[in-house]
Amino acid sequence: MKSYIRFKYEDDIEIEWNGSATFNVFNGGKNVNCFTDYGCKTMEQAQESADEWLGEQLEEEKLRNADSN
Repeated sequence: MKSYIRFKYEDDIEIEWNGSATFNVFNGGKNVNCFTDYGCKTMEQAQESADEWLGEQLEEEKLRNADSN
């Protein structure tokens, strides 16, 4: 049986790692996105990947919002 690990963030965002390469992103309990990182072999690497991915997404959102103002 495969185990999943969830990393929790502010604003009810969670990123679930399947222990392999796939990450599913949840907002308010709903699956809203996913990404892969084939370099993750440990929970620490997965946490770093999730943190980086979310940081990039938030930065992109900030830039989009700035462009629309």
